[in-house]
Amino acid sequence: AFSLPLLALLGVLAIGAAPDTVHAQETAGRLTTGGMDLHLFRPAVDSKGHLSVNGTDILPHLGISFGLVLDGGFGILPFQGFINESDADFASREDELRRSRLVDAQLTGTLHFNLGLFNLLIVGAQIPISIGAGPNLTVPGIYNDDDRFAAGLDNQSFGNIALHGKIRLLRAERNDGFGLAAILQAELPTGSPGQFAGDPDFVLWPHVIGEWRPIRQIRFNLDVGYRLVIGDGAAFPVNGRTSPMGMNATMPMMVEPGSSFVYDDQITFGLGASFRLGDAPLDLVAELYGNYIMTGYNTGSDFYEEGALNLEALLGLKIFVERNSYLVFGGGAGIPTGGATAADIRGMVGFIFEPSIGDRDGDGLRDDVDQCPDEPEDFDGFADEDGCPDPDNDRDGILDVDDECPMVPEDRDGDADEDGCPEGNEGDRDGDGILDNEDECPDDPEDRDGFQDEDGCPDPDNDSDGILDTDDLCPNDPEDRDEFQDQDGCPDPDNDADRILDVDDTCPNEPETYNGTEDEDGCPDTGSVIIEENSIVILEKIYFETDSAEIQARSFPIIDAVAATLVGNPHITLIEVQGHADERSSDEYNVRLTRDRAAAVVEALVQRGVTRDRVRSAGYGERCPVDPRHNQEAWERNRRVEFKIIRTEDGPTGVEVACPAGRDLIPR
Repeated sequence: AFSLPLLALLGVLAIGAAPDTVHAQETAGRLTTGGMDLHLFRPAVDSKGHLSVNGTDILPHLGISFGLVLDGGFGILPFQGFINESDADFASREDELRRSRLVDAQLTGTLHFNLGLFNLLIVGAQIPISIGAGPNLTVPGIYNDDDRFAAGLDNQSFGNIALHGKIRLLRAERNDGFGLAAILQAELPTGSPGQFAGDPDFVLWPHVIGEWRPIRQIRFNLDVGYRLVIGDGAAFPVNGRTSPMGMNATMPMMVEPGSSFVYDDQITFGLGASFRLGDAPLDLVAELYGNYIMTGYNTGSDFYEEGALNLEALLGLKIFVERNSYLVFGGGAGIPTGGATAADIRGMVGFIFEPSIGDRDGDGLRDDVDQCPDEPEDFDGFADEDGCPDPDNDRDGILDVDDECPMVPEDRDGDADEDGCPEGNEGDRDGDGILDNEDECPDDPEDRDGFQDEDGCPDPDNDSDGILDTDDLCPNDPEDRDEFQDQDGCPDPDNDADRILDVDDTCPNEPETYNGTEDEDGCPDTGSVIIEENSIVILEKIYFETDSAEIQARSFPIIDAVAATLVGNPHITLIEVQGHADERSSDEYNVRLTRDRAAAVVEALVQRGVTRDRVRSAGYGERCPVDPRHNQEAWERNRRVEFKIIRTEDGPTGVEVACPAGRDLIPR
């Protein structure tokens, strides 16, 4: 039942060593002739598979994908041998056999790359790197050809580099959920078979993949192949029988003298299922996969005539970080069959990246050019380049599957109208309700969109602006093509919405700053007035006659600028003009004077076109100084007019109107 691992272990024992006794840790365990690849788990060749089971989808033309998959198998190559002679009752149990594993762990990283071609096939490569570890062995070659010793398996090695091509034969979307693909892999002997990290010669591996999708969220795949190992290097001899007598063998084995192991062709198989978990970007994946070694061994005893069947089962999770790129995790175990290459425990993790735009519906047209990215093109020779299925090519109301003339519309003349074929030269071939003798486009039905519907011709772009009506927000008003929102199909006479038409706007994409400075040119500029949060800030003082509310003429320009700012910003619906004084008069006098001055500014603004309901006035006297000092400089700063924005079209601004000392003076 354990011929394959036993013969593999004898290959390990055949490693060369110095003539003197050598400790187990001094020589890396490996086979001296022939060898085998213990890697039962082999990642799917591209981004469309499950874990190891391949799928039938392909990449779009010139789309690429690449990824790295790390897996670890623990407890591989079972064998059985005599018990250790140090046991106290060894004499009574000297023929008792025990079981163990030759390889404790094998870790493999597989890098893969794929390129899609012609929406039909992919080509790519896989590059594996393996690290192996196993128990130490110290076995003198009593009956072997010469004295050789083997140490514990401890190696790092490239595996066999594999080149592959995959072709899609049937698309699941077009065949009631059934898909079919074929893969051919050619493996180059770049690995180290003596370290269980590669096949001993060139390998051809054709396999066929079937797929069934009962619904969009569920997918089943069957992957069946035949690994053809080419050349004679796949065989290695077993030269004798180890003996339990008079030796300290850690894991001795029993093999018939003259036996040989032939590691050769294999039948491979895998069954995979994926389930999308609701609307989350998660796929739950389950797999059963394995192989059957066709030749195996040649021995005089039938004790080792099992072990050719290898099975593992995995459960995994795909976490999609982009549309076609995902992290994948999985774990499982070997199914007990006595198989040589199945691991007791298997774990894997990987990242698959598909940077191409993607092809959600799998019709071979990338999503950025596919007008129906979620509905696959039917490729029936009619408008196949738009990516949309056309169930009724001639649009005569009879589906193509039932239409004997799918490219010629039924004329609906009362004569055999159910077959989809026109019976005469009169009638309405395109079925648009306009008789052919009046229809300027008798084979293209009118689109009935309210635009020139009487001529019988479809008008896919009513306004002839180059944007189809289905994508045009203004189908009857042509886009103005001024490099501003030109994709929506609507003309934009005032791009920056500053109320200055683009034809008159020196800066059509930058809104005018209404501040009384060149407000007609349409360009933003810096003037003597600034809107700053909830205040209109003036950069020049407003001067009044002494002890008077009369505005001096030198302040008219700044009043003009404030008025222009309000007129140019109609979203400001209410401001408060505030008058403030210094401390050098009584509070009563200062309050009265500042009220009068604020009211004078309001009147000046109204005279310049500001509606009265947008402005109010208030005087706060000396109560809200900006400079608390008692000198000429402070008095100059405290004598001022301020403009607070109380309300806009969006509602009250919440601005702090007055300081605490002046709140009783706020207009009610």
